[in-house]
Amino acid sequence: MRRDSALVLATRGLVSALETWKALLLFLLLNAALAFAFTHPLASALRQTLDKSPWAERLAAGNADLHTFFTSFARTRPDVLGDLSKWDEAVTGEREERTASGRPAPLTGFFHTSGLSGSTVGFGALTALLAALFSGGFAGRFGAERERTSLAAFGADAARFAVPSLLLGALSLAGILAAYRWIYAATGTLYEPDELRYEWEAVGLLLFRLGAFLLVAGYIRLVVLYARAALGQGIPNPLTALMRGLGFVLGRPVRTLALEILFGALGLLPLLVWLFFGPVWDGKELGDFALILAGQQLVVLLRILTRAGHLGAASAYLKRSKEAEASVPASAASAAPAAPASGPSTDSASVPVL
Repeated sequence: MRRDSALVLATRGLVSALETWKALLLFLLLNAALAFAFTHPLASALRQTLDKSPWAERLAAGNADLHTFFTSFARTRPDVLGDLSKWDEAVTGEREERTASGRPAPLTGFFHTSGLSGSTVGFGALTALLAALFSGGFAGRFGAERERTSLAAFGADAARFAVPSLLLGALSLAGILAAYRWIYAATGTLYEPDELRYEWEAVGLLLFRLGAFLLVAGYIRLVVLYARAALGQGIPNPLTALMRGLGFVLGRPVRTLALEILFGALGLLPLLVWLFFGPVWDGKELGDFALILAGQQLVVLLRILTRAGHLGAASAYLKRSKEAEASVPASAASAAPAAPASGPSTDSASVPVL
């Protein structure tokens, strides 16, 4: 098997990520603190509502219709969940009805919603900020040959690459939002789903738009990912690192995309396993709740591991490419024929004397 095959690179990336286990656990702890601050208001509102509602007995019995419950909860407590229609518009790419002045711009009012809907935007922004800071530390440790388990060295790398990593994260977010605006949302205005003859045509066009957006967004993420990997390998300038990442991805579009798909599947696998096999707490035994909470954090830890492993694979791929490029001139020089030695037999050719 080739040393730069997708499976070998993925394995090397995951092994490198496991070597930074202290940083992984620190990221998990901070992420859990953010998640608690995000879900605490919702949990308090649900508790207050259920204390005064007959829904508590139905939910405890396990025979309640959850869809009906949340529909009723959203109607009676609109301040808690907020306007979820904005999220529906963002996911489907469909906007409000066309008026005399035309359709509103994509994501209109999306960042001004209240309740859980608005808090999700802030939670996502804080999580992205935390991920960008930690990515600089992971890039520095993956580029180093030793002390990958050192939390002090990880913190030093995170501080050293904080500004470049945040800048690259901002560029990635801007690029993905632009791709959403022009590839996914804007193309939805080129046709009216209700005017199509068959429903499968509307579904097919929606999936095509979604696939095109995901492809472009994936390559944007790849460029930023390899730019961060280049930061840890001695390119401190973010612009130079970005150009290095762009050239590397454009030169190897298939294998870099294969790694993106592979790690994306690895990141989704724990979620799917928990979705189909994860238990639900009945509100009675605290021991069961502790086990469920531990299982959820294990799923989050595995997803963090796959994200860090992808960066580790990118760093290994860059390093392998640099080694291959350096070995080419050396092998060419060793394979070149030796120059003929000068001596009397070659330099003393007979010259006619006039």
